Amino acid sequence: MTKKRGFNKQVTFLIFFILLFITIRSIHYVYYLNWSGDQGSYAIEALRILKTKSLTLIGPQISANYEGRFIFQGPIIYYFFIFFLLLGKWNPVIASYLFVLFSSLMIIPLYFGVKKLIHEKAAWIMVIVYTLVPYYIDYSRFLWNSTLLFSLIPILLLFMGIFKERKQKGIGLFFLISFWLGILLQFHYQFVLVIAGMFMYYFIFKKIKRSYLIPFFGGIAVGFSPLIIFELRHQLYHIKTILLFIRNWSKVDKPGGITMPHYYISISFMLIVVFLGILVKRIQRVSYGLIIILAFVVGAYSLYIYSPMPEHAFWAPTTPWNYLAEKKIYDIIRSTDLTNDFNVANLAYYDTRSSVIKYFMKRDGYMINYDDYYGNRYLFAISEGNKYLSNPSYEIATFTPHKIIKTWKINSRYDMVLLERTSH
Repeated sequence: MTKKRGFNKQVTFLIFFILLFITIRSIHYVYYLNWSGDQGSYAIEALRILKTKSLTLIGPQISANYEGRFIFQGPIIYYFFIFFLLLGKWNPVIASYLFVLFSSLMIIPLYFGVKKLIHEKAAWIMVIVYTLVPYYIDYSRFLWNSTLLFSLIPILLLFMGIFKERKQKGIGLFFLISFWLGILLQFHYQFVLVIAGMFMYYFIFKKIKRSYLIPFFGGIAVGFSPLIIFELRHQLYHIKTILLFIRNWSKVDKPGGITMPHYYISISFMLIVVFLGILVKRIQRVSYGLIIILAFVVGAYSLYIYSPMPEHAFWAPTTPWNYLAEKKIYDIIRSTDLTNDFNVANLAYYDTRSSVIKYFMKRDGYMINYDDYYGNRYLFAISEGNKYLSNPSYEIATFTPHKIIKTWKINSRYDMVLLERTSH
């Protein structure tokens, strides 16, 4: 009976944290939602893959580039977008919220994984961190490659916990851990640091058999296989590009450098697990009352942060800007009589080619030349007042001479104007 009661308590607390996870991320959800340039472009590619039924071996490009050469991430990013967008009927809000629900269920493998790997009290601490720490709240509310990677870390920890519980017996299970590492590496290349840490953990600290080196590297290769196949088919494109980057590192365009906070979501989360593992004997002596106090304090702080209405969406570069502004723009465009021979330029932030609006348009079957900003007769330009007139972006700078057909107010700061070339 004691074991059954203990299990029932675990289930009750897990359900509580799942509901808490969902609740705190639901506060002002659509106003916080990040559905911007990257999400729009990923969704466009996901839509293309599904419509053309043509699989791809590569995913989105990383931000660094040199002379038109890019490094691409794994295609699994697009397939996860397809999964959530299909379930959400291609509605970004529904699809993103379904991702939140999916992430909340990852509390279950997180708890049991860390419990098996370290200790039950460490497992509850990780559940609190995953559920209530603002950094991880911010990056579990929207679809993106880094957020997808973070949401799948608990499965890795579960595999690791089961492997330890079986006293490191089972080469097939170890292959599964390595395979999952290869899958996760497709989402972001910073994860190679975690893979290096895993190698040290198993082969240096745990000193497992050297025969496990084959399933370790073999599993990673299988999980990472789409990009390996791409390399073999394209004359080692990425290897050559990496060497080119190294030789010309000072000239490589590196937007954001290494300071972007999303680079460290999964790495920091794994470091916390490592820290708890090192302090496991002290963690065992921590009372459950202290863990409850920790949950209350962190939860209260997060509620304090997220209760006020946000001025802009998470990661929005300007104020005010959010998904609702994008949706309003698309609804206005759809309400006009224009069905072709036009394009859209969003000068409110970095995505001047307006990937979000174009995702909506491609989803709904608009037949325009999406890449043409030279031959289009009409242009919808989103701008702060008439600042579009001096904007250097080619999408608007080449649209001359023109006249204004109509102006719409998008929010307190931005307008949208419909322009027509006067010599088309």
